[in-house]
Amino acid sequence: MPEKDWLDELPLHPGPPWLSMATRALDMATWLVVDDRYEVEVGEKDRLMAERPADVFAALPGTEGACVEVCDAVTDWMAANHPDRLDLRVGHLTDLGCHPLDLAARLVQEDLCVMVEHDDGTYRLDAASVCFPSHWRLREKLGRSVAEIHAPVHHYDDELRGRVDRFFGRLRDTKPVVRRNLSIHNHDDLYRPEPHESPASFRDSPDRVWLRSERQTLVRLPRTRIVLFTIKTQQCCLHELNARPEIAHRLSAKLHELNPELERLGEDVPFPRWLADWLAAR
Repeated sequence: MPEKDWLDELPLHPGPPWLSMATRALDMATWLVVDDRYEVEVGEKDRLMAERPADVFAALPGTEGACVEVCDAVTDWMAANHPDRLDLRVGHLTDLGCHPLDLAARLVQEDLCVMVEHDDGTYRLDAASVCFPSHWRLREKLGRSVAEIHAPVHHYDDELRGRVDRFFGRLRDTKPVVRRNLSIHNHDDLYRPEPHESPASFRDSPDRVWLRSERQTLVRLPRTRIVLFTIKTQQCCLHELNARPEIAHRLSAKLHELNPELERLGEDVPFPRWLADWLAAR
């Protein structure tokens, strides 16, 4: 994917509804993203696994078969699409004796989440490698259902919960999907589990504001029937929207609609208050 073309995929429709799955069919030839930040991001995964493994990796008992299938799927995809990258990484990581899910996650830039169906029909996060979280902690979400994971998200219960639960149950291994989200940050750190920023935490400069988007895919694996949820984080500094006025205008409209809704809910907006007007002036 060319640099910053992902901006065209951002979910910028104003609400309501405020939340949308907005999934699209995924061509498995484009399942994962290998871009010019590959070495930086897999290197950062190596560092985080060395320094704080319990914060970024976990696998509950009973997920061994699923994690092996994830590793097989990721390795096969890399072998077919980026064999040079695979050859440079896999030998080193195999020598380290990595857990299969850890090995898979360190071959690619994506975070990997293993969603397992339980007897009550819910899908739960039972194993994951999440080195680049955006305001959440793996240890607080491990073993929880999709609804429990999204409990802090406003409007999730009334606008999305039922549809998401049904979607997971109906997802077919022949019909993978892709979607995007968008958040606004006062940093470009990849590992950022801390709570959301307040408006006052932003400086009055577009050079200190970043758009952060997660390209998320959902793929059912055929052997174990788990759903593999992948997350590729992509970022750009706000001032780059000077070259993309149509994106700036659409984002401005979205924020102008979102501001009063968050105020109605008694919530601080998680972005600077000057942002919507700055975008409108592009």
